[in-house]
Amino acid sequence: MADLPQNSAVAQTLVEAVNNTNNSFNVSINPNTVLAVAGPVPSTTTVPTAAAPTTTASTTVALITSRVTFRSVQSTFTSDLNNPSSAAFIVRASMIKTKLEPVFQRAFPSSFNSLDVVSFRNGSIINEMNVRFASTFVPNNTQIASVLISAASTVTGFDIEGSSINVNGTPSSGVSHKISFITASCLVLLSWILSSQR
Repeated sequence: MADLPQNSAVAQTLVEAVNNTNNSFNVSINPNTVLAVAGPVPSTTTVPTAAAPTTTASTTVALITSRVTFRSVQSTFTSDLNNPSSAAFIVRASMIKTKLEPVFQRAFPSSFNSLDVVSFRNGSIINEMNVRFASTFVPNNTQIASVLISAASTVTGFDIEGSSINVNGTPSSGVSHKISFITASCLVLLSWILSSQR
């Protein structure tokens, strides 16, 4: 491992080869876009200027937006939540973003991009958000809803009614409750069988 060149040295070697007028490459390479993105030996010195720009060599990944809504039954809707410029809207939107972004980041570390609150509607408070993921991996509606259902017991400042969660027009109502009911029924049955065998 110690005999391998640093990543920056690999990039610099390619830059020098490209700039050599005697090279016989059959491809056109812009030396300003050469960058060793990954390798066994990270650079410990300053990257040469010619290899520094990364914007021209980066890959753009499309983002896919999922529309997510949930009801906060312990909150009361006020008319100023209709106005995205109002203090009430800004404070509530910021609180939801601050609490839920880390939850989605932990659940989908390689694809979660951002979360933005879009609107609030009357009905206690119905919270509507856009959750963006890299197109390389977009979780399905059930996976997104499950993250919110899990977060419901830990978030503070607002509540998430599990049965009200809707992802891209698909309601999740009852999914977690049915699982809980089946699990509880099995545990009761198992407990009854075990106690009757004693």
